Amino acid sequence: MANKNDDIAADRVLSVEEGTEIKQRIAAQRSLKRWRWMGNYGDPTQAAAVANVDPPCMGGEVMFDFNGNLVPAWMFY
Repeated sequence: MANKNDDIAADRVLSVEEGTEIKQRIAAQRSLKRWRWMGNYGDPTQAAAVANVDPPCMGGEVMFDFNGNLVPAWMFY
């Protein structure tokens, strides 16, 4: 889980459930949209599932990368 500063370790692999909980908690606390590191996922469909939960990321508001077996994700919300 993220620490109280909402930092997600760069080497941490998150489940869809963990990413969803972090995203919804952060979004509820802040009204200003900005780019946020959302952690690593096992595949692009997991990262996309987190991007689509409330508040959904729209076109251009998600960046994925591929790093070996990991999919690092940044989301704008």
